[in-house]
Amino acid sequence: MNESTSSGRTALSVVDFRRFWLAALVSNTGTWMQAAAIPYVVFEISGTAASVGVTGLFQYLPFMVMGAVGGTLADRMPRRRLLLGTQVAMMVSAASLWVLVASGHATVTGITVLAFLFGLLNGLAVPVWQSFIVELVPRDLLLGAVTLNSTQFNAARAVGPFLAGIVIATLGVEAAFAINALSFLAVIGVLVVIRSAGKERPGGAPGDGVGAISGLGEALRHILASPAILACCTAIIAVAGLGSPLFNFLPVYGEEEFGVRGWQLGLLLGAGGIGSLLFAPAVLKVAPRLPRARLLIGFMGVYGLSVAAVGLSPGYWAAVAALLVFGGCYLGIASTINTTIQLVVHDHLRGKVIAIYLMCLTGALPLGLLAWGFVADGVGLRATTVGAGMLLVLATATLAATGRFTVMAQADDARDAAARLRTGGGGESVG
Repeated sequence: MNESTSSGRTALSVVDFRRFWLAALVSNTGTWMQAAAIPYVVFEISGTAASVGVTGLFQYLPFMVMGAVGGTLADRMPRRRLLLGTQVAMMVSAASLWVLVASGHATVTGITVLAFLFGLLNGLAVPVWQSFIVELVPRDLLLGAVTLNSTQFNAARAVGPFLAGIVIATLGVEAAFAINALSFLAVIGVLVVIRSAGKERPGGAPGDGVGAISGLGEALRHILASPAILACCTAIIAVAGLGSPLFNFLPVYGEEEFGVRGWQLGLLLGAGGIGSLLFAPAVLKVAPRLPRARLLIGFMGVYGLSVAAVGLSPGYWAAVAALLVFGGCYLGIASTINTTIQLVVHDHLRGKVIAIYLMCLTGALPLGLLAWGFVADGVGLRATTVGAGMLLVLATATLAATGRFTVMAQADDARDAAARLRTGGGGESVG
């Protein structure tokens, strides 16, 4: 049995992690159903790519603001309680979207406002979620747990949009929002009964420790002093701003370019997630063996090419094939970046550093969505897609040529130390 597979299976053998992982799969599947349904509804109402981009801006922009708050709270308060509160609030927000759409009075403005509220709550929850993983597994199993968390997320990204296409065609788009609201019950239930609650840090009183702003300042200084984490932040800005907006415009491809609905639309929306599942065994196998710089350069370059290939695809099935590669490469990028940060970051700054990283991602993504939408209305969606993909390839080549990724060898050293600890070969713990 290779080391990565063993690590992944051992992480799932931890009862609390396994319960949380399964509940997260259910909940994130519902969230991805909603993520696919929102641009579908907006395009049905408005008929313009620019409206899809504007709604996407307000859907993801709150991450950049609330991620900082969530990261600070994750380092100062019990993470399980924070997660429980945010999941209940997100369930209410999703239910509000369902009521609005089911009432027949949905407007672009109304959808955008509720998407903005959901984004605020999700931005608060994500850094807490990422930091909470550390509390569920022993330190030497962290690499496998983080990779499995990324795999779960991408499995939901495959199943959720695919189910959304089928649900929209058979039950109506409002059902996708209702299913998402119900899916939060899985995580809420697990958080109520999870045994690791007793292992949580007690957290500080509101006045204890450093303030939110100074705490983030400390985390930012840590990032600037850690070239490996800085490289991760730079990479995700390029990926999120240039390549990731493609997902939000897939309903436009389905409606205008390929004229598909039902399961075919669902397959188009879910192909990226399916690709991540197909690539997951390979990522789990090669990630512990190859240098992180080489992994990230390869995944980012092919990711950009796959984006361009969607714009150049002569038909529906060619686009699906390109999206399979698109999703597989994104899993590789996310896994490489996430494990690099988790291995290198100082533990007392983990939540805030993850928050700043997420601010880079969620700041670049909405700006990319806005740019994609307006450019697509001007020169066409296909030309926009090809141009964005090739710009990402160029950005990757530039970062590689200037040596920005070679500093990730710091994470390779930490990974090898963790592997020695796990196999009984000695070495110090990382972090």
